[in-house]
Amino acid sequence: MTTSLHHDSSGYITLDEGLQSGEVEVTELGAALIRQRPGTPPPSQAQVNTLALVNHSKRALILLAGEIVTGGKQDRIISKDRIVPPGADPLPLDVFCVEPGRWHGASQAFGGTSLMAAPRVRERAAVAKNQQEVWAATDAVRAGVAEGIAPGAEGRVARRALSASSSYAQLENSEVFRQRIDQASSTLQREYERALRGALKGKNVVGVVVAINGEVVWADLFADPALFERYWPKLLRSYVVEALSVSVVEHARASVADAQRFLGEREGRQIIEVEPGEYRLVQIDHPRYSVFELASLWEKGEPLLHFNKLRKEARAASPPIPRR
Repeated sequence: MTTSLHHDSSGYITLDEGLQSGEVEVTELGAALIRQRPGTPPPSQAQVNTLALVNHSKRALILLAGEIVTGGKQDRIISKDRIVPPGADPLPLDVFCVEPGRWHGASQAFGGTSLMAAPRVRERAAVAKNQQEVWAATDAVRAGVAEGIAPGAEGRVARRALSASSSYAQLENSEVFRQRIDQASSTLQREYERALRGALKGKNVVGVVVAINGEVVWADLFADPALFERYWPKLLRSYVVEALSVSVVEHARASVADAQRFLGEREGRQIIEVEPGEYRLVQIDHPRYSVFELASLWEKGEPLLHFNKLRKEARAASPPIPRR
């Protein structure tokens, strides 16, 4: 990698931290602009693929592609990694809908926590950048999780929950789905904690590489262990949802060497997006995979905050391989 991942991340706030503290507001587009210009008519109506975001914090805000905000007129997924400086004016935020069928809500604002979409949905938002493909991936993940529940009363309850709502968040809101996600996440969390006490003790774990039926398909790496730990709980659940949504096949367990080979492949067409004084997002696009690197231009040294590599059309995971 061109920039070291070991960088102090304490000067940044995450979306969940900002929403929970009230330092970050996410609303339908018109609502934020009305607050910005009191007494004036709304310059625009709410839009499916654009929200408004305000960072009241004294720290820069990190947003990751795949984070889902729930509420407003319908749930949305953030389309790309970016950084929002502290104290910025309300800005338009590019999003995709992950709740087709609802366009109403008692509040224009979005909730105090966010979800992380499963890799398949994240991929469609970040790479395809197409609303129809995001909906298709969302439906496939939800249907796959329901299909994996055994026939009988529990299966019938799951299928009713699935049909009652088109929202991705139904996977967390439904008791049946949530119990399955909780159980699998707890098992992997215990394995992760054992690794930290054993082979990884004293190591700087900054992310994970994820394998799907024995094939490495995904990686999320962060600037330092502290930033990784802030994202780890919802990242883990997103990997579990992906795993539950596909059929398990007999396979060999992916090795650390497999993970290293996956990270080492970096050929392809570069697409660079720069927001002066805020961030630089580099995408390396290859027919088999895409790489995303988010670097901060808000501070000196232009540190790399998030590295994401995905195999296109990623599927579900065997246990993540901790990455130092």
